[in-house]
Amino acid sequence: MSRHTRRAHLAAALLAAAALSLSTRPAAAQLPSASASSLGLANNNTATVRGFGAISVNPAGLAMPGSGFSLAVAPVQVRDGLDPVTFADIFFDHGGREIPGATKERWLALVSQEGSESGPLGLDVTPLALTIGSFGIQVSTIGSATLSLPTGVAEAMLYGNAGRTGSATDLELANAAIQGFAATTVGVGYAVRVGSSSVGATAKYTRGHVMALGHSLSGAVETDPALLVTLDFPMVATCAEPAVSGCTQDFVDGGRGFGLDVGWMLDLPGLSLGASVTNLFNTFAWDTDKLGFRQGTALFEPGEVRTDFEELAYASAPAVLRVAVEAMKFEPRLQLGAALDLSSDLTVSADVHRRFGDGAMDVAPKTHAGVGAEFRGLRVLHLRGGFAAITGGVQLGGGASIVLGPVNLSSAVALRKGSLDDMTLLQLALSFGGR
Repeated sequence: MSRHTRRAHLAAALLAAAALSLSTRPAAAQLPSASASSLGLANNNTATVRGFGAISVNPAGLAMPGSGFSLAVAPVQVRDGLDPVTFADIFFDHGGREIPGATKERWLALVSQEGSESGPLGLDVTPLALTIGSFGIQVSTIGSATLSLPTGVAEAMLYGNAGRTGSATDLELANAAIQGFAATTVGVGYAVRVGSSSVGATAKYTRGHVMALGHSLSGAVETDPALLVTLDFPMVATCAEPAVSGCTQDFVDGGRGFGLDVGWMLDLPGLSLGASVTNLFNTFAWDTDKLGFRQGTALFEPGEVRTDFEELAYASAPAVLRVAVEAMKFEPRLQLGAALDLSSDLTVSADVHRRFGDGAMDVAPKTHAGVGAEFRGLRVLHLRGGFAAITGGVQLGGGASIVLGPVNLSSAVALRKGSLDDMTLLQLALSFGGR
């Protein structure tokens, strides 16, 4: 077998493993915030959120002054935490085109310095977020993927087994991991005003579309005494070959479940208090009849090529993967907030959040304590900023809304830095009657 043939086979095997898992790339939470204001305040608005933003953050806000009619036109939030080679580097600068050799060298040097190419990616799209009076409805699709590609895997994907110089070199292919999913949630919220306070709830129904979960147990490229390439990357993913594995292919209903969020607010002169519990209960689970398992093994040696990426029944998956699939659910989260009006144009808010459980399908930090501020003194321009100490690091947010009567054009950006991951979050929204 020629060197170029071996290189093509290895690259195909690695790319197949990555593609199966990254197909779920395009989450915050089960029902993401449709409001760019939330992100601009670094999510410190449990006591102040109104309109369509309240459906997911604190449903009690639906009955508070300042709510009523509001409509968001397909707000989008993008999360990019890939590092050191970013999503923009890969797909915007070189998507669909051959990567120049100098760029490959620079990328590999960065990955070698960091030890891996890793991080989360996400996309949230909300086709509908509408409130009328104290009633609200939101439909959102969320997608998330997290990957970790050690230096050897990154080099193999860039150069194949021929290596950077055109000669085969030893590479370590173990400890690559990818997890991803996509799901759509419909949330219906309602709140009741009781004196100066209000209570509300959002009932949710979620359908999972696709998921993938994989981890390379071992793998290497060895050149002495002869070229030997091995790969062991078992993975579970949404059924793609029902005729082979016997699973049921369904990209619309790959899992389902109901959930409930509840909230409370108190509105006093100059002071607001709020509390919410997201996923007070949530029954979502992936339908294992619609999942398949792949051994993900490959062997390349002189005179022999063996690969096994054929889809098998989910029951064939090792216990550790099946346990990980069971853990892919939405966990409860408690949020407490307070806000103080320093003037008619300036509000300062503070929040504390805590998620209970590992939250395998929730990319929001497990803990959060922060402050935010909104300035409305420029009339047609509302400015926001916020800071939060989060699990393993900090989050900074900022944003603005151009307010033209009932029409609002809002944008926000947040930077999350820390030991767990670094991430940039961007959100844009056109809305009416709310921000």
